[in-house]
Amino acid sequence: MGIGILSQDEVLNELHQPPDGPCRIWRPSQEPLDGLIDKSSIDLPLGDTYWTMKGSCRAGAGMKVASDLIPRFSHDRTPRQIRGDLTLERNHVYLFKADCELNLKDTKILGKATAKSSIGRLDVLVRLLCDRASEFDRLPSEYEGALYAEVTPITFGLIVRPGTCLSQLRLFRGTDRLVSMTREELLYEESLPVIGARHDEEADLHGTFHPFRLELGPDPECGCSGFVAKKERAEPIDPHNKGHYDPRDFWEPVEAPDGAIELKTDRLYILRSKEHLRIPGHMALECEAYTETMGEWRIEYAGFAHPWFGRSRPEGSPLIFEVRGHNIPTILTDGIPLGNVCFKRMSQPAPEPGKPEDYGQYEKQELKLSGCFKDWPTQES
Repeated sequence: MGIGILSQDEVLNELHQPPDGPCRIWRPSQEPLDGLIDKSSIDLPLGDTYWTMKGSCRAGAGMKVASDLIPRFSHDRTPRQIRGDLTLERNHVYLFKADCELNLKDTKILGKATAKSSIGRLDVLVRLLCDRASEFDRLPSEYEGALYAEVTPITFGLIVRPGTCLSQLRLFRGTDRLVSMTREELLYEESLPVIGARHDEEADLHGTFHPFRLELGPDPECGCSGFVAKKERAEPIDPHNKGHYDPRDFWEPVEAPDGAIELKTDRLYILRSKEHLRIPGHMALECEAYTETMGEWRIEYAGFAHPWFGRSRPEGSPLIFEVRGHNIPTILTDGIPLGNVCFKRMSQPAPEPGKPEDYGQYEKQELKLSGCFKDWPTQES
């Protein structure tokens, strides 16, 4: 029971199916939880109940979602039921009760959530809400109760159904400071988890965030430097349809012939980092969503990377950034710092995947859209 992110085995054996003591995590639908637990996180499925909201809102200290937020800020007198497929409209706020509940009393376990990579790349804001939480995406200490997902599609409509997984939850022991690995600690690793990182002699060795830089060189497969979402798309996207949609119907290529691109306001861009990751089994990664000193844009969806990400190939895998321009057009140049990442220690190492496909769908990514799209045509196509 060490400090760090709980592994798949720990969640199963200590929280979900403990040999003694109560079950700490379960699905009210009584559907199996096992297939939702990954190397360092738990996919959170939607339940069959939802509300349409007047706007995005948090619970705050002393407030409960069901008795305080929903009666005041929902359009619905009674919960709505999902019957089959449900289409979520762009720029509307929906609140779903998740098909997952927790009882973490007396465990000293905390939690943090984020949208799944495949969902962030569809430009859908997904935030975890729970009782008494003054922040999105964080569980209060020793949390007991239901979980809720606030879902807002931005660019594309989205099709969901009960069991759809839009977000993921990490459980960990220890504060952020204790779980985060410093630059000094990483120097003592057998091999650094980052390939192509710049050495900064003035960097604080006790700091935990590492800047990742923008790669605007053409992607070796598709030949462009990034993608930008088309503004008007009538067709909603079903994230369950893997490899189904033609990406050219939803995205435009971004070129950077002079080593720079212009972010247009209120458009989503898919870009990649110069640095590549090869994460060992005893650590994971978290990406910081926004630093105001970086300019009039933000990384829209902070993300997680699991243990063993990028380890299936010697060159590793880049980090994908979902970037949105805001109030004014903004120029980004090749090599500019674009996001900060922090390496997190695992409570116990995650087992190494046995087969190449077990590493994950984004393991061999360069410029990679959400998994529901077909591959972007190569330069030879």
